[in-house]
Amino acid sequence: MKSTKELLRHKRDGQPLTPDEIHRFIDGVVDASVSSAQVGAFCMAACTRGLSIQETSALTLAMARSGTILEPSRSGRPRIDKHSTGGVGDKVSLLLAPLAAACGIDVPMISGRGLGHTGGTLDKLESVPGFTTQLTRDQMQTLLGESGLFMAGQSHDLVPADRIIYAVRDVTGTVENIGLLTASILSKKLAEGLSGLVMDMKVGSAAFMETLDQARALAESMKHVCDAVGMPVRFVFTRMDEPLGYAVGNWLEIAEAENALATTAERSLAQVTIELVAQMVHLGGICNTLEDARSLVVNVWKNGDAHQMFHRMIAQQGGRWSDAIERYAPAEPVIIRASQNGWIGTVDARDVAVAVLAAGGGRLRESDTIDPLAGVVFHVKRGTEVQTGDEIASVYAQDRQRRDTLATALQGMIQIETAPVEREPSMILEEW
Repeated sequence: MKSTKELLRHKRDGQPLTPDEIHRFIDGVVDASVSSAQVGAFCMAACTRGLSIQETSALTLAMARSGTILEPSRSGRPRIDKHSTGGVGDKVSLLLAPLAAACGIDVPMISGRGLGHTGGTLDKLESVPGFTTQLTRDQMQTLLGESGLFMAGQSHDLVPADRIIYAVRDVTGTVENIGLLTASILSKKLAEGLSGLVMDMKVGSAAFMETLDQARALAESMKHVCDAVGMPVRFVFTRMDEPLGYAVGNWLEIAEAENALATTAERSLAQVTIELVAQMVHLGGICNTLEDARSLVVNVWKNGDAHQMFHRMIAQQGGRWSDAIERYAPAEPVIIRASQNGWIGTVDARDVAVAVLAAGGGRLRESDTIDPLAGVVFHVKRGTEVQTGDEIASVYAQDRQRRDTLATALQGMIQIETAPVEREPSMILEEW
């Protein structure tokens, strides 16, 4: 039996590791017999030498089994989750989870915090006073049984190997490796006891994968591993060049999501959400065709069931929606107005996200406190015709100086063109 040092030397020299060797390594990561330095060496060797599909599959399974796993569904409902590779203004999960649950899907959504320039679903949910994202395994099981839905963070005993390894990857320049990324994402999904997974693969200037080829490469890796471990998966490749929906910022995004469920959503946000939920419904066998699934999602949206499910979830996890309204309603925004007649051009989503982050909408360091109000609500989208003086955005932050600085930065990002600007015909690039 090889020692950890021998395993690392083996991988450093380009030799593949066996499933048993990978499982023993992960066991050592969790029981601390493998040091942080050795975890870092493994990650770097994985980046320089690569991980085969067999190694990635073994790593995924070993990480998934490193802690507790949710019990299989007892409700008879399919258990399907969605994962996004990250975007700006991406509040899709906040609409998708209650929509899918209202359509008959159990949704055990384990989400993350902001990463890089992208916002985190947990940070958005925690802008609601009292809402808890820290649930025990038993609480997760109870909520699935009662409502078919929860939205929470990774618990201490759920996939602990991923939590340990990711902390090392974050400081060793090994985050973007496809094999490590695949294992990190899928291990958490396997631990949820899923019967299927839908992946929202963001592509564009504000996505982690800027080109369709990069997104396809990650999808290929994930597809091979999902096939190997027996988990059905669908991939939807969506645009991420400009903010999704109108709002960017934690409270502003969850408020937009709630209002969208009660009424209607901005076109691009609605299209992405409906397609992803329809894929979940079709994958779960609730509808025989994707077209029927899309119709079901639209009907559930219109009849108010998803809006009720949203508020039920908020209340069940301790959130006080009325307190949130009372807390944020008095906020006075800075209004950005059109400086000339014309058409709104492309607003670079990454630039917007970085500016909101600097205004307190995210963390620059782990110790930073988030301002849940910091952000912007756009009143117009790319291609909208405007007249001089029209309101084009509202800028918020609890700190007046940060709010004014953010408004100034955003004013310079919103270009007004003198000729008509066309919007992309579809947010969906392709589907697998």
